[in-house]
Amino acid sequence: MSVERITHPYFLGIGGIGMSALAFHYLQKGCKVSGYDRLCSPLTRKLEQAGAVIHYSEDPSLIPEDVTTVIYTPAIPAEHKEWEAIRERGLRCYKRAEILGVLCRLYRTVAVAGTHGKTTTSSMIAYLLQSSIGCNALLGGLSINMGGNCHHDPKSQIMVTEADEYDHSFWQLFPYFSVVTSWDADHLDIYGTVENMREAYLKFMRQSDRFIAEAGLELPFHPKFYYSLEKDGKSAAYAENIRLEGSSYLFTYVGPRGRIENLKMTIPGRHNVENAVAAVSIALEMGVGASRVRALLPGFKGVKRRLELCHKGNRWVYYDDYAHHPAEIEASIAALREYYPRHSMVVVFQPHLYTRTRDLAEGFAQSLSQADELCLVDIYPARELPLEGVDTRLIGNQVAGIPVSYSDRDGVFDWVKERAGRPAEGRQGILFVTMGAGDIDQSVELLIGFFDREDKD
Repeated sequence: MSVERITHPYFLGIGGIGMSALAFHYLQKGCKVSGYDRLCSPLTRKLEQAGAVIHYSEDPSLIPEDVTTVIYTPAIPAEHKEWEAIRERGLRCYKRAEILGVLCRLYRTVAVAGTHGKTTTSSMIAYLLQSSIGCNALLGGLSINMGGNCHHDPKSQIMVTEADEYDHSFWQLFPYFSVVTSWDADHLDIYGTVENMREAYLKFMRQSDRFIAEAGLELPFHPKFYYSLEKDGKSAAYAENIRLEGSSYLFTYVGPRGRIENLKMTIPGRHNVENAVAAVSIALEMGVGASRVRALLPGFKGVKRRLELCHKGNRWVYYDDYAHHPAEIEASIAALREYYPRHSMVVVFQPHLYTRTRDLAEGFAQSLSQADELCLVDIYPARELPLEGVDTRLIGNQVAGIPVSYSDRDGVFDWVKERAGRPAEGRQGILFVTMGAGDIDQSVELLIGFFDREDKD
């Protein structure tokens, strides 16, 4: 496949986070871009503003005549009305992962894999490199620093991207350097067992020229080095003297290329200090100087929907988070507890996928029980059909020690508004958190508006 011959790609599912990154890449390269998505969203509107032509109904007549290549996501069903027309026209069709793999072979690619942590870690690496030696980036989240999920630097031969395990997508990548942050059970609808999933990770690691791995991973072969949050006797890279001062973490980085004293990070969570250890390690390995890293790290603003502060007022604090795995939820709740120890924490969680809810219900219940109150929102199905006996009560019935409510997505705003009207019961205030990888984000702007208005009164 020659990516240079792609002059007008058509994207089936253009609004997805990975698909939109590729679409932005081709727009920045000067190509015509068009596509279909089921829903209009802030991402599709931004693509349209950049020049993409997008429609939102399954209509084969709207596929432009001069399309050269179709790029699709596995989430598009086989019975989609546009597939037949695409086949009749004999258009070349590629999965998103295939195109990403071909693109990344044109660069010295840094790829980040992991059940969780990969978006923040890859965004942090991209920020450090882009602000120093330069890089391109195709990310799985919206970097606040970069203003999106794609960065094009025609002068750089470095690409930073995520290596997604879903549907074995990361097997398309052969990175110059990779990071593996975690490999907890997930996507068992694809892999069947945790062992199969981990074998897939091992294959990805073998395809990497060199890689670093979080110290908790037990591997049959050695990475370039392990990293961890703190010194553990196994890791060559870790943080020392971690302390929270105000809303910033200060720590010392220790790694194979030396120490960097008094690093500062302004996003919440000790798990993000560990992500910073990985990002700093890669930046140093790629040639960024220690003094430049020290100067840049405090400026990293994080990723949209990754523990994103949406409102902070006299009565309420509101965060929105993409967490959709028990380990992510546990880390996010722990991070916010450290920041707001005297607030009552109310979590509104929307599970993503019926299979994930079925497979990880007990873990979800355990992690969500760390909140003070919980509202479970109907499961976001994404690509799946409902499964008999699988709904949010599968989680809620196992939650221990806290009140649990239930809502559909359209009712989230009313539920939060009603809960905000009740007292914080002796606490300093109420910390609201919306969590999930589905369409819970469509409630965020409404909630921000509500909290902003109410805290002004």
